[in-house]
Amino acid sequence: MNKFFCLLIAAFLAFPFLAAGTEEKTASEQASEAWDATKKTTKDVSRQVVKKTKEAVAAIEHKIDNPDADARKIDVQLTDKGVQMPNALPPGKTAFMVENTGKQKHNFEITGEELDKSFWFSIAPGSKKTMQVELKAGRYDAACSIDEHDGKESKTLLTVK
Repeated sequence: MNKFFCLLIAAFLAFPFLAAGTEEKTASEQASEAWDATKKTTKDVSRQVVKKTKEAVAAIEHKIDNPDADARKIDVQLTDKGVQMPNALPPGKTAFMVENTGKQKHNFEITGEELDKSFWFSIAPGSKKTMQVELKAGRYDAACSIDEHDGKESKTLLTVK
């Protein structure tokens, strides 16, 4: 009985180690679980990126549609012949209120005095967009930035003083 009792105690003490051995997962099971966790994390991060991107786009669109109250508003027309706008302006915060009055897509670009800005997307006929910039004294070129229109439409020279 003494041997039996010792074996029983030994088995009881060894049980946690034996049970642990049966619970261990194979490398492929561990890899599968890791892959599942990675997919879940990727989905969660993707959802957050999409959400933050939508919020940023909404903020940008709001800014585009609603220039600062203290910005000088300048009407700009994009025609199939070129950019129609004033040739001279004082320096300062300026919101170009751009309207495409032509029959094809156009874009508005203003360059000069360390400024090179255009819209991300072209403007459809009949559409309007607003571009806000800080104009410094100097000379600027205003033109349609669509490559196919280069040389076919007039540029406007803007003097800021």
